[in-house]
Amino acid sequence: MIPRPREIQNLGGKMLLPKRLDAVCPEAMPSLAAYIQRFNEGYQRIVDGSTELMQGESISIKLNLMPRIAASHKDMHMIMIDEGGITVAAKSENGFRYALTTITQLCKIAVNTGKDHLETARIIDYPAYDYRGLHLDVSRHFFGVETVKRYLDYMDKAKLNHLHWHLSDDQGWRIKSHKFLLLHEVGAYRNQADGTRYGGYYSHDEIRQVLDYAEMLGIEVIPEIDLPGHTLAILAAYPELACFPCEFEVETRWGIFDDILCVGKPETIDFLRELLDELCELFPGKYFHIGGDEAPKTRWKECELCTAMLDKHELSDYEALQGWFTNEMVKILREKGKEVLAWDEVLDSPVDSSIIALAWRGDAKDSAKLANKNGNRYVLCPNSITYLDWSAGEGEPGRKEISTLENVYNIDPQSYEGAHLCLGLQANLWTEHITDEERLFTMLHPRAMALAERAWNPEPDYDGFLKRLKLLGDIR
Repeated sequence: MIPRPREIQNLGGKMLLPKRLDAVCPEAMPSLAAYIQRFNEGYQRIVDGSTELMQGESISIKLNLMPRIAASHKDMHMIMIDEGGITVAAKSENGFRYALTTITQLCKIAVNTGKDHLETARIIDYPAYDYRGLHLDVSRHFFGVETVKRYLDYMDKAKLNHLHWHLSDDQGWRIKSHKFLLLHEVGAYRNQADGTRYGGYYSHDEIRQVLDYAEMLGIEVIPEIDLPGHTLAILAAYPELACFPCEFEVETRWGIFDDILCVGKPETIDFLRELLDELCELFPGKYFHIGGDEAPKTRWKECELCTAMLDKHELSDYEALQGWFTNEMVKILREKGKEVLAWDEVLDSPVDSSIIALAWRGDAKDSAKLANKNGNRYVLCPNSITYLDWSAGEGEPGRKEISTLENVYNIDPQSYEGAHLCLGLQANLWTEHITDEERLFTMLHPRAMALAERAWNPEPDYDGFLKRLKLLGDIR
């Protein structure tokens, strides 16, 4: 099983695989009904074509809500498999989801290995970290709702619970705005070298479809709007928000560009306040990511309005100006009840200690030190380890940089400074060189499973992981 459970006690018996395996929704948790129906249908897909193995009668899995279960974690759950059936006890909805995922994997492994039974066992399990994330960039290349749902399906199979949805960058804005129509009418499309127009965006209804699906799976969606850098798609739509307005185009190249939002203009803050108001209504979840990475100060240093902000707010330099801007965004989003995430560059200047930093640069050791010094919680996603657009090995697809399966698996959050502030792990999948769904999932699997296991179980077992990965088969 992946992630590897905390405790498994083999009881020495066998439960014959049944013709039907149905979980019954607890009366106290009607919101689990759709997930349970999905589990029931999933079992039938697993056993299709293997009916000769199905010797047992139909079995109903008993799901018992036990708020008083002795638990060290809110998502702790216990699975009892005996000769007569399966019983699950859990404290939370996600506890039941994770238990059913484990049962699905056990059944899949049994069928894959030609067995007609499950071993009787007692399994106690819970995650090490509450934040177990996967990132998806839909700006560099756009992926429709069905692909995003498939991405969420994969996350569910790996017990990953936070989708970081990168929805804006220099190469495209991906949300229909009812307040600022040019964002999607202009900012969602770029002109390619062959003269064709590339892009797309999600309607509000499509975004709600994704959010509803994620909620059914117990996954939190974190939208990211990158600010103040990586904003050429915004500037192509509203060039007056730049330090030096001109006819900007949605970028066709990859990289870092000097033209970013002008934070010296009051109208920039006003624009963002209105935009964030619309987006926070569309995304009702707990978190909002404001980017903050790779924002060159070239234009700010040339801009009288930005330069005047240094004296006005008694700022030491232009990095501190980004810190001021970041704190302004935090104020706006806090008023809307959001917790703010940002890339670790925001820690390079004085910022609000409530910000959750995504520690990504290099091995993220220095970023963890900065977070610890300022008291910021952080999520580890070091690019030298957890960037899944990097190649998995020599001759493998992806960027020229390499992060192997074993390299991902060996990440150790406890080795970082301020480990008590670490909320968990995240793998990032940037799509500059990922143009279709097949390549997307090729880069994703199986390294995302390695990260999922390390975020769940603190005790490494790489050799065992490889064996379990082979038994489980391709879950994409």
